[in-house]
Amino acid sequence: MSKKKREWGTEKERLLSLGQEERRKEYVNYVALDKIPSWRQFVNNTAPEEEEEHPVSLCDKVSLYKGDITILEVDAIVNAGCP
Repeated sequence: MSKKKREWGTEKERLLSLGQEERRKEYVNYVALDKIPSWRQFVNNTAPEEEEEHPVSLCDKVSLYKGDITILEVDAIVNAGCP
């Protein structure tokens, strides 16, 4: 195994062992997921804390974000490409 791969593996393990707040200290700039409104919040123009109780639907699980996706604090990003 090359030195570069070993260093990458070591750094990956270090980052994975950190808690959320410790990881955030490593970031230069980020947008947390709870700051991005769900589709329902976007359509209703409400903040997350203003939401009333309702059954969970796909509208609550999908969000739209316009901006620099490299600063999002998320596990995955789905980008639908055109054929």
